[in-house]
Amino acid sequence: MRSIDPALLAKFFQHQCTPAEYRQVLDWLATEEGRAYLAASLQEDLEQPDTAAARTPHSEEIYQRILATTQELELQQYALRPRRRWLSMPLKAAAVVTGAIAFCIGAWQLHLRSNTVTYTTAYGEVRAVTLPDQSVVTLNGNSTLKYNKHWGAGNNREIWIEGEAFFDVKPVAHQRFLVHTTHRINVEVLGTTFNVLDREDRMQVVLNTGKVRLSSSHAAVMAQPVVMQPGDLVEYKEQTSHYEKKNINAAQYASWKNHKLEFHNTDLGEVTRILQETYGIQVIVKDTSLLHQQFSGTVPSQNADMLLEGLSQLFDLKITRQETTVNIEKNHRQ
Repeated sequence: MRSIDPALLAKFFQHQCTPAEYRQVLDWLATEEGRAYLAASLQEDLEQPDTAAARTPHSEEIYQRILATTQELELQQYALRPRRRWLSMPLKAAAVVTGAIAFCIGAWQLHLRSNTVTYTTAYGEVRAVTLPDQSVVTLNGNSTLKYNKHWGAGNNREIWIEGEAFFDVKPVAHQRFLVHTTHRINVEVLGTTFNVLDREDRMQVVLNTGKVRLSSSHAAVMAQPVVMQPGDLVEYKEQTSHYEKKNINAAQYASWKNHKLEFHNTDLGEVTRILQETYGIQVIVKDTSLLHQQFSGTVPSQNADMLLEGLSQLFDLKITRQETTVNIEKNHRQ
C-alpha cells in the first residue's frame, strides 16, 4: 500500500505544491490508501451535524482542493499541448475521485439536515430552548443552535452554536456535554452555567458556576486545553490568532438574558458592535473619538428602540434612527 508524506499532503491543502507534487497527491488519492483516507474524512463529516460550526467540512475541503487542482493542471497541460485535448491518467483518476466525493457530500448532507434540530433567533430576540436532557440554553438575538435529535444513552451531548447563548447544563452520569463553535474551540462541561459568544471575528466564554474545559484540535488556535474557574473569561480573536484569559464580573456578560445590558467601563466601540451583531443595526459614528469613550450603567434591551433610548440617556448622546441605520453623535445642547 502506497503511503504519502504528511507534509506533502499539508502543502496540497495549503495550495503550495509544484505541478509535479499536485500530480503525486492526486495519484495517491486514487490508490487504496488514498480512498481509505477519503472514506474516513467523509465518515468524520457524517458524524457531525451539518452546521456553520464546521465552516468547511473536511470532505468538502478535499473536494474543492481536488477540483481546483484538476482544473489548474488541465489548463497547464492544454497550454503545453494546444492541439491535444485529452487528460492524462492522473487527471482522469482525480476526476473520478472528485465526482465520487461530490456525490457523497450531497447525499450525506441531506441525511444530516434531516437529523438535526435547529433553533434560530431574529435580531433582538431572546429565546429559551430546553434540550432533551432538560438543560436550558438561552439564545441571544441573531444566533443559531443545532444538535442531533438522536441523543441516546452513552452518547455525548453535543451542541453547535453560532452567535451568543447562555447555558444552564444538567449533569448526566457518563455523558459529556460539548459545545462546538465556529472558531474550532470546543467547550466541555460536566454541570455548570456559562455564556458563549461566537461572532464573526471573535469567540468568548464566560464561566458563571462550575468548571469547563476548552480545547481545540487545531494547535494554531489553542495548543493546550484551558480549564476555567468561575469568574474567568477566555476570548479568542481571529485577527491576532491567540486567546486571552482574565477574571471578570461574570454576571455582566449574561445580563442580556434578563433583557438588560450592563456596561462597566465599556467603550462605545463595543456598544456599536452589540447593536450590529445582536440587533442588526448599522451604526454610523462620524466623530470616531466617541468610539473610545467609556461608560458604565444599565439599560433595558427588550427591543432596539428601547435600547437606543437608554443608550442616549446613559451616554448623553444624540441618537437618530432610520429603519436599520442609526447615527450617533455628541448631544450639542443650546
